[in-house]
Amino acid sequence: MRHRPGLLFAVLSTLTTCLAVDSHADGMNLTWGDGCWADNPQTVQTFACGSNTGSFSMTASFSLTADFPGFSDMDVYLDLQSDAPNLPDWWQMCFAGGCRTGSINAAADFNAAPGGCTYAWPGSTPRASFVWRTFQWCDGNLVFSSPSRAQLFASFFNSTAANLHHGTEYYAFRVTIDTQKTAGSGVCGGCATPATIVLNTIHLFGSIQQNLTTPLANTCLRWQAAGTTPCSATPVRNMTWGAIKSFYR
Repeated sequence: MRHRPGLLFAVLSTLTTCLAVDSHADGMNLTWGDGCWADNPQTVQTFACGSNTGSFSMTASFSLTADFPGFSDMDVYLDLQSDAPNLPDWWQMCFAGGCRTGSINAAADFNAAPGGCTYAWPGSTPRASFVWRTFQWCDGNLVFSSPSRAQLFASFFNSTAANLHHGTEYYAFRVTIDTQKTAGSGVCGGCATPATIVLNTIHLFGSIQQNLTTPLANTCLRWQAAGTTPCSATPVRNMTWGAIKSFYR
């Protein structure tokens, strides 16, 4: 079980802009692909929306300016805003009732393909819990402020703690989106609509805690070319994992 102090941590942050900073600063990176930013920096993903069998991945990483003892878990927020006034059906991927339910997955296991970044927990696989939140929960219980937005909240826990070292860029997590119901019968429309995706927060837990909100090189991705939503668009309201779970009771 994770142990946290009794204070309730309210994560209130704005979407970060895509500015390069010192590579040894506290901060985060996000790129398209299975590797981290150092492996293959890619900010735009284009897709002809003609196949139901492929998938696309986004990989996040982070670096610290000071050593971090006993790293055991992290919470992350990934925000999306569509260029359309309403979030297309293609992005409706919540647990039940969405047009593409089950088409998104979040994981923090980087044992198979280490590359330009370091895996903090080699030989072990963190537990993952995540929700994909849209304008409404699929059961209609929770309404956000904008129908064009969505947010991935994910929480990862590993029973084997690691001591992180400053100046090293670590893999954080990977999000994979499949392309089921993109073409043909039963299609969920809106795949071709541009969207902007921003890594907003990585909250690290261990012997200490640290909240990362600053980009190292890039935290903003584009889905489809010619998107117009700025990286600095306001995110939906962040919630703690306990608050999110309360909607399922």
